Amino acid sequence: MKELEEIADIVRVDYWNILQWSPKCRTTVLEVIKRQLIRGEIVTQYTVIDDWLAAAVCRYFLPGNSFIDQWKTQRFRRFNYFIIERLYLTQKLALLKDIYVIPKAIAEKIEAINALRNAMAHAFFPENLRAYHSKTQTSPDKTIVQYKGEDIFSATGVKRFAEDCGTITDFLKKGMKRRKRTPTPVLPTVAPA
Repeated sequence: MKELEEIADIVRVDYWNILQWSPKCRTTVLEVIKRQLIRGEIVTQYTVIDDWLAAAVCRYFLPGNSFIDQWKTQRFRRFNYFIIERLYLTQKLALLKDIYVIPKAIAEKIEAINALRNAMAHAFFPENLRAYHSKTQTSPDKTIVQYKGEDIFSATGVKRFAEDCGTITDFLKKGMKRRKRTPTPVLPTVAPA
C-alpha cells in the first residue's frame, strides 16, 4: 500500500490528499484525477480486448501447444513480431469476422471502444474532437465525450463502458465458432485457342 500511495502521489491521482491543495483549485484537481483514472481504464480495457483478438488470430494460424510453449519457437515469435504487432485492433477484428461468427452487437461494441480509445489516446481534450461536436449535445457551451449516449467522464458512462468490456471479454473467452463456408466451385479450364 505504501508503494501504491507513493505512485499515486507521483502520477497525481492521490485524491485523498485534496485538502493539501488550495481551495480555489480543488475542484479542478479532482476533475483532472477523475479524467486520468477513466482514461487509464479505457486504454487498459482496449489493450485487453486487443490481446484477446490477437490470441484468436494466433490460435487460428498457429494451432497447437499453449502460447507459453509456442513462444519458445522462432516461428511463433516471428508471427507475433511481424504480423500480430503490425495489425490494428480493427484489422484483427475484420480478419476474425471473416473466419468466425462474431455477432454484430459484439463487433459494434469493439468498434465503439476502439473509437473511444483513439479519442483518449490522441487528444488531451477529446471533447474538442469533431466527433463529439454534434447537434445532439445537450449544451453548446459544454461538449461531452459520449459513450453510448452517456458522458464517459461520469460514473454512468464508465459503468456502461465497463459492462460492454465485460460482455466482449466473456464472448472472447468462450471461443468463437468457425464460419461454415461453401466450397468455391472450380471453374473449368479453357484451353488456349
